[in-house]
Amino acid sequence: MSELNRNFIAALNRKSQKIPPLWIMRQAGRYLPEYRKVRSNFKNFLDMCKTPEVCCELVMQPIERYDFDAAIIFSDILTIPDALGLGVSFVEGKGPIFSNPIQKPEDIIDMRTFNADNLDYVYKTAELTRRELDKNIPLIGFAGSPWTLAAYSIEGSSSKNFDLTKSFIENHPDDAHKFLEILTDACFEYLKRQIISGVDVIQIFDSWANLLSESQYLEYSLDYIKKLLKKLSADTITSQTPTIVFARDPKCDLAEFKLDDLSCYGMFTSVNRTHAMNIFEGSQSLQGNLDPKILLEDNKVIKESVSKIISDFADYPGFIFNLGHGITPDIDPDKVKVLVDAVREN
Repeated sequence: MSELNRNFIAALNRKSQKIPPLWIMRQAGRYLPEYRKVRSNFKNFLDMCKTPEVCCELVMQPIERYDFDAAIIFSDILTIPDALGLGVSFVEGKGPIFSNPIQKPEDIIDMRTFNADNLDYVYKTAELTRRELDKNIPLIGFAGSPWTLAAYSIEGSSSKNFDLTKSFIENHPDDAHKFLEILTDACFEYLKRQIISGVDVIQIFDSWANLLSESQYLEYSLDYIKKLLKKLSADTITSQTPTIVFARDPKCDLAEFKLDDLSCYGMFTSVNRTHAMNIFEGSQSLQGNLDPKILLEDNKVIKESVSKIISDFADYPGFIFNLGHGITPDIDPDKVKVLVDAVREN
């Protein structure tokens, strides 16, 4: 690894660096031609996720191409609902489809008990990747937040409004909380096994944070993220592993994420950076938040946008450069190289 490489773990420990460490969400994905070539060999996306050797190869593709400062295991946030027997499959052009969604309270009672061993393919991916990676490059493991997993599991698919999910929590609040408790315990066991298998950092993706009102978000999502973080910080195996939470445009105040058990807050594109720095005051690292759409612009705009973010966070302890959400399939890989070079030349 080049001496230029920044220390991602140091940034998570709130240590300022002249050049911030860099990785991007969905850095292994459809924007890369080498990824598309591998993906063409599988009819079902989840089948690919259950093939550790292939997933290890996919993790390494963006590392080899861009020399990112952190790798993230290749998997999907819906592995836990699949292990609960909810029948997850991926349909081309439609995304995830559940054959056994949670449609009524009784479905929660009848649901398969979570067994972390059923996700052994994810841990094998972590083990293979950790062996393949340069020892100085941290490996990020992840899970969907309990709320995001519940939203998919109740809706039975992706959705613009998640009306079935909203109706369920309104009509069956006690049962929704029971389901969220199950998912929180499952997330903890799952993340613990990833850590045992070699991941160095954990990120929790609250991908559907934006569905809820402020009061609903605090009750149905953030409360369970807090419970999950407390479980991780209290366990002897997981307590030293840094944690990142990325929430997609939650309606609550950022101060709600100023948590003792959280290492880093991942900023969505809409987050005002000055406001975030004033709120967190160095108590947590900050990660983000370049809008991926900027990568569709000419190189000058990309470089100026990168420089602005780095300048904004120049004096903040523990800043990690990232996008404000996952990279989209329409991005030219050469534009990502422009981004990487711009970060490292600042």
